[in-house]
Amino acid sequence: MTRRFALAFAALLLAALPGDAQTPPQPWPSHPVKLIVPFGAGSTPDVIMRLIADQLKQKFNQSFVVENKPGASGNLGTDTVAKAAPDGYTLGISIGGPLAINPLLFDKMPYDPQKDLAFITMLTSQPSALAVSSELGVDSVAQLIDLLKKNPGKYNFGSIGAGSLSHLAMEAVALKSATKIMHVPYPSSPAAMTALMRNDVQMACLPAISVTPHVASGKVKILAITTARRSALMPGIPTLK
Repeated sequence: MTRRFALAFAALLLAALPGDAQTPPQPWPSHPVKLIVPFGAGSTPDVIMRLIADQLKQKFNQSFVVENKPGASGNLGTDTVAKAAPDGYTLGISIGGPLAINPLLFDKMPYDPQKDLAFITMLTSQPSALAVSSELGVDSVAQLIDLLKKNPGKYNFGSIGAGSLSHLAMEAVALKSATKIMHVPYPSSPAAMTALMRNDVQMACLPAISVTPHVASGKVKILAITTARRSALMPGIPTLK
């Protein structure tokens, strides 16, 4: 496979860019802090943010309230952070789509990632997993490509939104197979996984943590991961390289 598949989920913690607002009262935090997730409940960013919220609550003895604001391929929730008062009481988590890919795909963006957001830290990264419905009857990427070549436009793939890495990865599969796969966007990785398990879509490339818990059901198979090297957590799964 080509380098188009070198895609990995990455989550970053964000804050509204400090402007002319007064310095927040000390010590911080003196009242509850909002933690914005631009995807649905149960998505990888949501899981990570809730873990962070628990740790911050214990450390500061203050409320850290997670709010899910899915929509517009992650732009809606990320814009909420960008438009918040730069006082340290609205933080967000986001991934590559709303921060780097969407500005290239949308004619108009409600925020400028470089001007309106302050990047605090990289939180985590993980491979994405190319998964298929077991009903598709394929056991390898080569078999999948062959099936797609023989049946152009017959199959659907799920993603977490237009312009997301999960969308672009499957478009790369379509390019590799020189055919067309119908795109069906969902508001979160759990929703996309539910569709895959129901065979509403036949394939998806999603964060590995969203896929692996469902393999035991027998309804889905992981064909490959998107990193250049095999993952120590999934040593038996080949890469898409």
